[in-house]
Amino acid sequence: MRRLRVGFIGCGGIAQAHAARLASMSEVELAAFSDVQVDRAKAMAAKYGGKAYGSWREMLDKERLDAVFICLPPFAHEDEVEVAAEKGVHVYIEKPIALSAELGERMVRAVEKHGVKSQVGYQLRFSFAAEEAKRLIESGAVGGVGLVVGAYWCRFIRTDWWIDRSKSGGQLVEQATHLYDLLRWLCGDVELVYAEMDRLFYRDVEGMTIEDTSGVVMRFKSGAIGVVSSTIGAVPNHWWIRWAIIGRDATLESDDIETLRVYHSSRAPLTMEVRREYGRDPMLLAERDFIEAVLRDRETRTPIREGLKTLKLTLAAVEAAEKRKPIRVE
Repeated sequence: MRRLRVGFIGCGGIAQAHAARLASMSEVELAAFSDVQVDRAKAMAAKYGGKAYGSWREMLDKERLDAVFICLPPFAHEDEVEVAAEKGVHVYIEKPIALSAELGERMVRAVEKHGVKSQVGYQLRFSFAAEEAKRLIESGAVGGVGLVVGAYWCRFIRTDWWIDRSKSGGQLVEQATHLYDLLRWLCGDVELVYAEMDRLFYRDVEGMTIEDTSGVVMRFKSGAIGVVSSTIGAVPNHWWIRWAIIGRDATLESDDIETLRVYHSSRAPLTMEVRREYGRDPMLLAERDFIEAVLRDRETRTPIREGLKTLKLTLAAVEAAEKRKPIRVE
């Protein structure tokens, strides 16, 4: 099996997390790194080999790459996906893929026009709890889904670009997006959304324009109702990503990525079982899914069109909160 030459656009923390995992794969050669802070690119090149660039455009012009990992903050996205796709370079892009649906649509058109593989970094789709829930729902064991509930709670604040809505999109768009994507994957697309959001915990932070608390009600195309809450004002050092799916025949519940509780409501008396798998690395699995899709010419689990759908859902939620009215998800 041939080795794929991989480049990086952006060499911050998330890029380093990806590179550390990719370095363990025999099918991958880390060939090039680019960052506007070229010292960061040089540091990664020194660690993993390959060349460093201060410009991603120069990197794509000069290097013969099979795939590129785009690890930029949301506001920094321009036409990286379009240029890479035109050159036949497969794309792994971190979430959210953009801050506007228009840019996201251009990305999707480029990827699909040029036939390159794409993967968005929604690694929760590769967690044990999510995969087991997906299997049970698709098998019919859960029955028709009527209610979907989720919570993304943490105590988190960054005083850089992240607290500026024009640069990050806010907690819901940039961070809690993981949960919205997961619920979409499990329960299907959303057609209508209403939301409330406010800054209640960090009113004294200068320059902060994002929400720190939100509540969103969704109507799925299936008819199911969803309710998701998010906050960055919860318990320090705890990241709670919790969700439950209530179906006619069973209820699924997860409060960590390794555990799924299944309540069989169609049985008498009610029975509950716990399904668990320790030690899984969802980010590594998402990367491997992408690499194998390129090598075997198959689809990835989260192609860029899926990233666009989740982006449109979260943008619609923000719009609903701003306008104080339900918004249809396009």
